[in-house]
This record gives sequence, C-alpha cells and structure tokens, in this order.
Amino acid sequence: MDMYASVLRQAVERGKRVADGVHLYIQFGSQDIRRYAEAKGYLEIFEKAGAELVDPSCGACIKAGPGVSDRKEQVTVSAINRNFPGRSGPGQVYLASPLIVAASAIAGKIAFPES
Repeated sequence: MDMYASVLRQAVERGKRVADGVHLYIQFGSQDIRRYAEAKGYLEIFEKAGAELVDPSCGACIKAGPGVSDRKEQVTVSAINRNFPGRSGPGQVYLASPLIVAASAIAGKIAFPES
C-alpha cells in the first residue's frame, strides 16, 4: 500500500489520474491492511487518483473478480503472485511491483514511476 500511495500521491499532486480506458484495482490482502491504508490516509489518495478499491477476497489470480481479462489482446500489469497461462483470463499478464503497476495505470502503458 505504501508503494501504491507514493506513486499515486505524486500523480494527484501533478493533476494526473488513472488513464482513460484503464482500470487500476487495488485489492486489500486483509481487513488489517485496509485499516492500515485508511489510517495512513491512502484511501483518499487512491480514490482521487481514480483507483478502484477491492475488499479482501479471492481475485484475478484465480480468475475471479475485477482484474480478469476477457480478450486475448487485453494487457494486464499486475502485482498478483501468479501468471500461469489463462490463470487471470485470456489476455497478456505482466507481473510487476506496485510501483510499476501504479505508474503504468497513470501513463496508460507499461511505465516507471516519475522522479
């Protein structure tokens, strides 16, 4: 959560949001993690940046919930821990750190965080 917040805070301060046509899902690993993010003020940053918050549950790494691709040409940049072929849908899945995931969502393409 700290890494997502660091990139998204900079983006919001620069007047940027998640790129048009892109979805940035931030899924909490537990309610404790959600409470941590809330206590640090991250939820407001995430929402201002246009991230879609997902409560703890099974997710895209088991082809369930938000973040699952539905077309072969779809590209997903994800911090999930699995990219077995077809595991998260038929699209292309690239595993990355939360820093790259957040920066890519803002840029609308695979990108590094701005300095």
